Amino acid sequence: MEKVLDRVIHRPTQTSDYWSALSIAADDAEFLYGFILEAGRPQRIADLARALIRHRVDQENAALRRQWADNNIYQPKKRYTIGERLVFPALKFASGQVVDVRPGNNPDLGAFEVIAVQFDDGRRREFAANYHRPHRLNDEDATALFDAAPLKSPEELYEVHGQRVVAALEAAFESNNEFIRIGDEWFLRAMMAEVNIGHLNLAEAVLDMANGGPLTTDVILRDLGLPPDVGANVQEASLNNALAMDPRFDEVSLNDTPAWFLRRLEPVEVREMPEPLRAERLSGRTTISPELAALAYELDDELEFDEATPVSPAQSATFILTYPHRRAGTLGWSRAAASVLPQSHKPRIPMRFKDRLTQKEMIVWLVREGRYIWGLGDWFKANDLPAGAYIELARSDAENVVWIDYRRRRPKREWVRVASMRDGRLHLETAQRAVACEVDELMSVFVDDPRMLDALRNERRRDVMQAVREAFPEIAKLSPQGNVHARTLYAVVNVITRSAPTDVFAALTAIGTYVPVGDNYWHLGER
Repeated sequence: MEKVLDRVIHRPTQTSDYWSALSIAADDAEFLYGFILEAGRPQRIADLARALIRHRVDQENAALRRQWADNNIYQPKKRYTIGERLVFPALKFASGQVVDVRPGNNPDLGAFEVIAVQFDDGRRREFAANYHRPHRLNDEDATALFDAAPLKSPEELYEVHGQRVVAALEAAFESNNEFIRIGDEWFLRAMMAEVNIGHLNLAEAVLDMANGGPLTTDVILRDLGLPPDVGANVQEASLNNALAMDPRFDEVSLNDTPAWFLRRLEPVEVREMPEPLRAERLSGRTTISPELAALAYELDDELEFDEATPVSPAQSATFILTYPHRRAGTLGWSRAAASVLPQSHKPRIPMRFKDRLTQKEMIVWLVREGRYIWGLGDWFKANDLPAGAYIELARSDAENVVWIDYRRRRPKREWVRVASMRDGRLHLETAQRAVACEVDELMSVFVDDPRMLDALRNERRRDVMQAVREAFPEIAKLSPQGNVHARTLYAVVNVITRSAPTDVFAALTAIGTYVPVGDNYWHLGER
């Protein structure tokens, strides 16, 4: 009977069209207002969406019960009279009128009656009535069919349609002055405690005494003296909102518990992108070969990382340290790094990296806007890592700790590519240097005097085309065949101009004086 009901009674909440066209009505807002009021604390938008779905389903069930309350649903145990109209759930909710009543004739079943029903489609059938022996239809509550098991539960509906409901709710709340956003949560404006400029100045002083933070909201509240008659949850929500509106403060937690940092005490390299990471992008429309496009993807430069594309979590990741990041003391927040790092959309987050061998911890900052991880300069220097070194990141058991390591080996002197400046231009040569780690030989670049290359980069800023023209012959002269691998070109161009691999390869192709010779090697062609 339940399956029959599911086919016959139309339930809009079970359809995609219903949730796709969802509009937040006034009674929805009123329900959610009461939901937050009863909870007494801010609510995540996902929890509010679940509550709204459950509320809509409950409303639908109640409407169905009201709709069928006045209908006489057939059950064998009841007595019926001629003229009564009946509904038969087991017959796809067909309805008809009782046209005859007579005594039953079966000694084995005892006394009962037989009713004849003329259905609306012209059929005529007979049914037992005033029948009190055990029977499935006598035992069931017909209204319970409206909660039929085959229907998707509110939780299952959220899994399918939750994102649409969340989007509709956020849009409605943004235009409703009764609700206020606090980070990733929503609260009632009427429940907020007053937080004035004096309270905010005290909060700044508290964070100043803690070297900037981070401190959680409950810790900051201890020194603020908000009214004691206001509940702790409301105090935290009110202060979180006030701090979020004040540019002096940054919310920097990795989880749902807000933690605050004093913006002016954040490292300058966190507040402003380090100079070596400031990229030059190639203007105009250009194309590259599928082989170069595949190589660009493999190089995994954060300049080409699309945050809208989902990244599958990984336990560990390995990538290659490029010169701009070596000089800035950073790593790129690329696809590989994002697969290991905690997911967050906050602008700046401090967390801990831990050296796999020494167990020494360091504070690093994840900077979302520039897609870089700052705070590794001392670690690079202590381990004498050159551009081209393999860096490994791995998850730990703690949410805010990531293991960091490099591919260690016994130091030995090797012939390597060394970059310097000569006559105001990039100069490459091969020379012997001590190497204490594994490197990508196509991308390794040793620099003895980084400040000299800073001057080379800053005195005359080169666009990507100029950087390719300057780097290509310097690389080519180090090869007996005069060939240049696109991977090496990308690494060397980034010594003098921060560039994305696709831009470097597009410039290489567009210049027109270089020709591919296979396996991503290029050669200077005849003019």
